[in-house]
Amino acid sequence: MSWKHALWRAVARGRWTLGPEPAPGGLRLLGYHAVGSEMVGDPYGLAVGTADFSRQMELVASGRFGRPVSLGEAKLDGSAELCVTFDDGYQNTLINASAILVRHNLPFTACVTPGLLDSGRPYLSWDELRELSKIPRCEIGAHGLPHARLDDLDGAALARELSESRRRLEDALGSAATVMTWPHGAASRRTAAAARNAGFARAACSLYGANEPGRDALLLRRVEITGFDDERDFIGKASGAWDWYAWRQGDPARR
Repeated sequence: MSWKHALWRAVARGRWTLGPEPAPGGLRLLGYHAVGSEMVGDPYGLAVGTADFSRQMELVASGRFGRPVSLGEAKLDGSAELCVTFDDGYQNTLINASAILVRHNLPFTACVTPGLLDSGRPYLSWDELRELSKIPRCEIGAHGLPHARLDDLDGAALARELSESRRRLEDALGSAATVMTWPHGAASRRTAAAARNAGFARAACSLYGANEPGRDALLLRRVEITGFDDERDFIGKASGAWDWYAWRQGDPARR
């Protein structure tokens, strides 16, 4: 565990002791990367252990934090909803995570980077993505094309990246791809407008917190779950005890 995570954990737990667990409200997105496989040179704790993930999904399935939904089916009406999302398109989303999600009958959204597929481990192949897409309650979305920071691109390049990522997924899967997550969490009002023009209906960034009615559906808040998190951290993130972290991130809806 990094010293930064230890510090943030201490702050979250200190705030939690000041009052009861926050009552769930609004759509809360949980952001995952890898499950059950170590990531080489990973200082960020991107890989969550299989046993930890299984326990986390048991808690999600209990309904304690709201109704489990995929990103595309969320009502965004202020009711308590919880969505499990994955970024990048790692093989272990199919190999390790999907069986746990199916066992608990949970919907989930896997946002993949088409430019990384078929590049070998740790990424999915296109055939594996098709297999993943057929799993009950699985929703496939985009996560950029080569995993670039989309807010660094000019208007023409941004439009190409967004439309091409969507086109490749739809051509390969034969179904609509209208949700996405922002690579590196890098987004702004400009990128949100471009995503809307490209046909995306919903997109998630990396700003902690829950999504209440009126939040731009192309700049949805999302809480990252890491391999450093123990069960108490997970409960805190899923219930709002870590929402304070948003103050140091900056809201892309204001950029």
